[in-house]
Amino acid sequence: MAVANNTYISCALGCVTGSGQEKNNRKTMNIKIKLLCGLFLMLTIFVMSCNSIKEQHISLKILPPTMLEKNGTEIFQFWEFKNDPFLWDTNFVQPTSLKLYEDSLSNILGKDSFEHRILELAFQDTSFKSINAKNGDSINAQLVHSKTLGVIRPINYLEAQLLDYQISSYPLLSHPTEFHGFILFNDSLKLVRVYFAASDQAWPPKPHVILEALENDLKMGWTFVYHLHNHYEPKENDYLGILAPSITDAQYYLFLSEDYSMKQAIITNGFHTVEIQSEDFKKLKSPENN
Repeated sequence: MAVANNTYISCALGCVTGSGQEKNNRKTMNIKIKLLCGLFLMLTIFVMSCNSIKEQHISLKILPPTMLEKNGTEIFQFWEFKNDPFLWDTNFVQPTSLKLYEDSLSNILGKDSFEHRILELAFQDTSFKSINAKNGDSINAQLVHSKTLGVIRPINYLEAQLLDYQISSYPLLSHPTEFHGFILFNDSLKLVRVYFAASDQAWPPKPHVILEALENDLKMGWTFVYHLHNHYEPKENDYLGILAPSITDAQYYLFLSEDYSMKQAIITNGFHTVEIQSEDFKKLKSPENN
């Protein structure tokens, strides 16, 4: 019996010891898992903060501009930064004022009507039914929507930044305005320079001081690639701007192309942008040929 009792006790002690080791192992494993989860969370936060810094680095509401001239509410200024690929990306987080504009429009028009209107304005296909029109603005719109000229695409990062900069001061729903954006490239320096002219008025101010600076830039190796401005509509037309140039826009494009070698004209409504090549400017209706 003594042997049996000793054997029983030995087995019991062994089981207890084994059970204790398993508990210790599980405890050690849980600690390791918690440490790994903590490290993963810290890494995720670090990557997100790096991305946030990168985005904020070229936020035009944060990046100080170089002021050329200021007359009351009229501003003439420029920014200069590295020509990074994300400037032209159409997949990005909307800046705050532009996101507020989108959300407000969706609430006012209703989500379905809002989305339908956006798609309708961005429609571009050879099947587009043209109508006989004498109005030059309507003819230009038909040229774009029938795919005769121009390309409509989603708004890109830089265009969104410029529009956001303006509507943060003058919201499109309550105080609509248009701005001038002159976008230049210097390929040897890998830089982009963006001139900006705007005010509190519906139409942008005449950018004489910018054109003077631009003329000097062209002599220094810069290329005038884009002229950007925004379009909007009044309440009765559902606010969203037409993605086509007016006859006065077309006239201005011819002037910029002939005198400053501008390559493309771009117009945005905050959701999509139309690009028109300089060789197509003469096809557009303007006061000279309307």
